[in-house]
Amino acid sequence: MNLQENKIIYGKQIRTNNDDFSPIAMLWGEVMAEKPAGDIFAVYSNYASNYLEDYDLLVGTVDWKQEMSTIIEAGEYLVFEVETTVKQVWDEIWERDSELARAYNSDFEWYHTDGRIEVYISI
Repeated sequence: MNLQENKIIYGKQIRTNNDDFSPIAMLWGEVMAEKPAGDIFAVYSNYASNYLEDYDLLVGTVDWKQEMSTIIEAGEYLVFEVETTVKQVWDEIWERDSELARAYNSDFEWYHTDGRIEVYISI
């Protein structure tokens, strides 16, 4: 899928890694407590190298009035529909990391208001 233009997302951000998911859970708790309206995005960016190292995670929306923001960069993405759990999709992506030729620019989860969830991986 080709994303034609950059998308700015406003929200709350942390620097984290996949060794400990508790900071990620705390971030989601803070965001959901404020009940932002519209589709929610979890944007992964500024990777130190790959999914095994540190990265920035911002959770937010396109219209939320927050000081922090990040850009989902225009470009080519592989899209994974979440049919079971988001974690299961990420496990599949990590298992296929070298095969997928990931760019590690900006990856994101898109939580649609209709309940659909998609994971976008930059390639």
